[in-house]
Amino acid sequence: MEIEKVKNERKCLRKQKRAQHRLARDLNISCSESPTKYLVICNAGLVTGLSEENLKIILDPLVTKYSIRMPPGKSYCFIEFPNEADAKTVYDQLHGNMKILQEKNPLYLTFTTSVPEVQEDYSKYVIPGLRIIENFLTIEQEELLLKSIDWKEDDDVSSELKHRKVKHFGYKFCYDTNSVNVDEPIIPIPDDYHFLQRLFEDAGCGEHQFDQITINRYLPGQGIPPHIDTHSVFENTILSLSLGSACVMDFKRGKEKISIVLPGRSLLVMSEESRYAWSHGICPRHNDTTQNENGSAVQKRGIRTSFTFRKVRTGNCQCQYPEFCNTKNSQETISELNANGIENLYVHEVYEEISDHFDQTRHKPWPNVSAFLDTIKIGGLLLDVGCGNGKYLLGRPEIYKMGCDRSSGLVEICRKREFEVQISNCLSLPYRDNCFDAAISIAVIHHLSTEERRKRAIFEIVRTLRSGGKCLIYVWAKEQVKDSMQSTYLKFNSSKLENQQQHREREKKELFGITLPVHENRTEFTYRDNLVPWKRKGGGTFLRFYHVFESGELEALCSSLPVNIEKSYYDQGNWCIILEKQ
Repeated sequence: MEIEKVKNERKCLRKQKRAQHRLARDLNISCSESPTKYLVICNAGLVTGLSEENLKIILDPLVTKYSIRMPPGKSYCFIEFPNEADAKTVYDQLHGNMKILQEKNPLYLTFTTSVPEVQEDYSKYVIPGLRIIENFLTIEQEELLLKSIDWKEDDDVSSELKHRKVKHFGYKFCYDTNSVNVDEPIIPIPDDYHFLQRLFEDAGCGEHQFDQITINRYLPGQGIPPHIDTHSVFENTILSLSLGSACVMDFKRGKEKISIVLPGRSLLVMSEESRYAWSHGICPRHNDTTQNENGSAVQKRGIRTSFTFRKVRTGNCQCQYPEFCNTKNSQETISELNANGIENLYVHEVYEEISDHFDQTRHKPWPNVSAFLDTIKIGGLLLDVGCGNGKYLLGRPEIYKMGCDRSSGLVEICRKREFEVQISNCLSLPYRDNCFDAAISIAVIHHLSTEERRKRAIFEIVRTLRSGGKCLIYVWAKEQVKDSMQSTYLKFNSSKLENQQQHREREKKELFGITLPVHENRTEFTYRDNLVPWKRKGGGTFLRFYHVFESGELEALCSSLPVNIEKSYYDQGNWCIILEKQ
């Protein structure tokens, strides 16, 4: 009995220490060993399914006055009391108590020196051009549409979204480009769905005869990464009809993020600014946090089916948002329409040509990557996305390591070394959800030519991690000089620095309707998108596409994903980030 008590005390202490680390990292809040009037529940919050209403049921028999702070997307929450005595009463009754929530999940509490400010409810803001029409369908109409879909095992499962079933009518929507191939129409829209066009017109959102439908079936825990549908391919208005379970959709423009509840049988109308300038996505989780008259509430997700209606555009986009428009930026910015061509020609084909020489130049692991691998517990499962010649699959025999790479030449090199590897595109990883303890992606994502594709690759890595799993990502930095120190990349050939601008301005390449600079090796970067030469031993020069990241860009790319940023840092010309899946 005494041994069990000691074990429980040690477990409580570990939970408190972890909470102290998270609070200091996320909110700059300190914990206290002596009683204060502030408490934090270390292991229960909105993300774990604890609602404000349920917490009140626990607290009301113990004290009369208190206020609750529940940070969205976090596994902890705060309680403020009028005095230290009430806080200590609650602490003594709840801390380590096995009977409060359920037998396997006691609550762990600790005192803090403060609590965070109340979070704003962003759902009160309005995005121009965005409309939600609740109860757009009757219950009978909803049942009719759901019964019209036959989800068989052999139905189309998107190659880009292996974890979700999807159907297309009119044209197939391509998730890797957020567009359709207008030259390849498919099965037409069924007659059973034509009544919806009349409903759209009655609701004032039927300016187009929609000719493309995508039907998605979301199971609890599934989502879709943030994206903006390609401007030039679709007309202004896009409609999304939600059937079955409600969910929360996140809209983001720059640093502003607005989360909006989409009830069952509701119609989401996106036009103008909301269509052209705001990304929209669904975080992959099993429950959502909503606001009601009683405060924050947790709403569990069920099966949700969405019908998305689009009208294929003829001619160029005429929107007023050039920074997001592939038509207006076609000469300066790579769009989703030419991303595949660029990457096939200047990434995939190049690595097939240079795989043997690449293997000869890549032997020594980077110290900070090795340090991350050393944190994986014995028996852990590691995924190396873009494993190259497998240099990070060596060592640590006490953990199980898997790798994947787009290059068949590099995969063959790994197989000869008896590594567990397979050919795979990082935009669509062939692994199930929530299975890896850790993942790494070293010098891979900077080869993807658009922001949406880079974001999708990180989303795919996170998808495969279990809750609490971590990943380490390295990308090439635009800043090759930091704190007056040159990176190793520059040190190898610093004599060219004085004349680098002349070299870069003279060497450019026209491809797929855009102009890309050919970078001068071992010099600082002026442009973010570049073709960087690889000189193969024995002859031959090959150009590889690189998007070099600016300071803060990698963190922004991860900001809408269900992760905590544990650490971000600069390492010899690379921006690096460690993510922990929520």
